[in-house]
Amino acid sequence: MKLHTHWPLLALLTPALAQGGMNDDPVLGMFNVKQLEGAYSEGDTRLAWNIEGWLGTDLHKLVLSSEGARLDGRSEEHELRLLYRRAIAPYWDLQLGWQHEPLADKRDDRALLGVNGTAPWYLETEFNLLAGPGTDLTAELSLEREIRLTRQWVLSPEVGLTAHNFSDREEHQGSGLADLDLELRLAWEVRPDFAPYVGVTWERKLGDSADLARDSGHDVDETLWRVGVSFWF
Repeated sequence: MKLHTHWPLLALLTPALAQGGMNDDPVLGMFNVKQLEGAYSEGDTRLAWNIEGWLGTDLHKLVLSSEGARLDGRSEEHELRLLYRRAIAPYWDLQLGWQHEPLADKRDDRALLGVNGTAPWYLETEFNLLAGPGTDLTAELSLEREIRLTRQWVLSPEVGLTAHNFSDREEHQGSGLADLDLELRLAWEVRPDFAPYVGVTWERKLGDSADLARDSGHDVDETLWRVGVSFWF
């Protein structure tokens, strides 16, 4: 769930701005905990997080993000991204960078090229292509909409799709469309920068990925109930 990343409170003013507002594009910074939550499924409780920090101007930003989950005190998954983000149109950014998975059994660094912004009907949209190693390509698409029910209650449905041009039997990952995530969160904005929430996620493997999961005796879908908080400063 995104929390108004265009309203940062932390502003590092450049010398020119401090000397009379001559700089129309000051350097700003933000730390955004998009999701910090407990996720419950079939008796297991995971601690999950999705955190992003950035420093830059309206036109150019350097972004560091971390997303992952822990189960029984051990990290199940962890994904780090370091990105350069550049505004290319009103409400749209181009991003270029690097993804690293510290817990992967084998080296799994990938180059990333993508766009993110606000599409018609206020759809928060992000599309990324990840390349490497070799000719391996992964495509990610995320669509989210914030629906304000009242001044404080906000409902956020989100859809995520992942596709690959390669297979990895060890990861139960097949070529073509591989994963579908449907998420729904209901947040109570105590303040614009602080919102506890509850939610549910349904994750489903598709196509060859579902076949590989079935062949190895794994489930092809999972439902997660979530309780968490979002905040930024």
